[in-house]
Amino acid sequence: MLTRRTFLQGCTSLAASAMVCARAGAVNGEPIRTIQNRIDRLCRRALNERDARAAIVVGVVTPDSGSSGQLLFAGRDTLVNPFGDKLVLDARTPFAIGSTSKVFTSGIHYMLHGPYEGSLGTWLGRRMTMSRGVADLQLRNLAIYEPGLAQDNKGGVYPPDMERSLRNLFDYMAHFVPPYEQGACYAYSNIGWDLLSMASLRLNSLDNEAFVTEYDQRLKQFCSRFDAWDTSVFSPGKPRQPIGYNRRLEPLPARDPYRPSHPPGYGSGGIFSTGADMLRYLLYNMGRLPGGVTDRALAYQQTETFQVPSCSTAGRAPRTSYGWFHIPVQSPSGSAVVLSKNGGVRGFTSWMGFTSWQGSGAAATHGAFVLSNGLRSTRIGMNAIRELLAPLDQPP
Repeated sequence: MLTRRTFLQGCTSLAASAMVCARAGAVNGEPIRTIQNRIDRLCRRALNERDARAAIVVGVVTPDSGSSGQLLFAGRDTLVNPFGDKLVLDARTPFAIGSTSKVFTSGIHYMLHGPYEGSLGTWLGRRMTMSRGVADLQLRNLAIYEPGLAQDNKGGVYPPDMERSLRNLFDYMAHFVPPYEQGACYAYSNIGWDLLSMASLRLNSLDNEAFVTEYDQRLKQFCSRFDAWDTSVFSPGKPRQPIGYNRRLEPLPARDPYRPSHPPGYGSGGIFSTGADMLRYLLYNMGRLPGGVTDRALAYQQTETFQVPSCSTAGRAPRTSYGWFHIPVQSPSGSAVVLSKNGGVRGFTSWMGFTSWQGSGAAATHGAFVLSNGLRSTRIGMNAIRELLAPLDQPP
């Protein structure tokens, strides 16, 4: 097994192969080459058509990967930081992961308290003022995307200044009436996950800095379980960060703070991570690390599924578990279910997914993650998973 030190030593040199840390004679070598070629083309196109210094990191786990996996890089030769200085792209280059932070928050809660139980009013302290409707929100419903709150990932739901500070947030929550019956319909609520992260810490203070510090400490404690040491909440460090691009591949200016959210939202979307750490996290969620197949936390977060109508539109919503989405995937070899979560903030996108494995008695067979400074990680990741699954029925 590769140690983390050996892994990083092999992955940080710019002269290393594009398929760093690949195991010799990999059965899935052809799909991995296809993924590498695809992300190389995406970065070249971004540079040629938009003059965008795009960068992509893809982590890949296949049946023969064991507990190591592989990292692929694209955009290494052209990447710069927000100031235009050339930047090394390697296993430890930090990227904002946006809403993929939510599955970290889910893991932190189980680490500290076990299953989601009780209501916000029983977990948050008296200094956190809430209406009766907010205090009655069940943590379980917040974690499975049935919060009784409106979908807010496209903005326009709450006053612009509401989440600039804990004080603003709870001044608003003191009189807020949730618009839907919790547990009855699906809605993607960032505010719900913000409140959930605070409940996990049993928050009883309006001090923004104290909240961020404690969440970061618990995040690091959680990540230490799978030997990931670089993951943390946002802190100023632009010289080490890639330049960010919006959806039109327009660069974020150097004067932009590069902060993914205001502090109250860090548990929902404020984490920065690296390729090395995200690969460890992927292996952890796939049950590939020691004790993973029987890990109660993973079984709790992944096994039980929920599906109800959408709060805002007719029809059924996605199938969810605690933080994860269960997505049916079609490939040339047939169908599979992939547990996934994506994220997007100004300048960065991310995605992680792996084949459903709970109850099988064995770890997940295939998985991938994507980090990017602007390109659409979800599309890249879903295409990668389909490519990995394609040879399942082909003879060796």
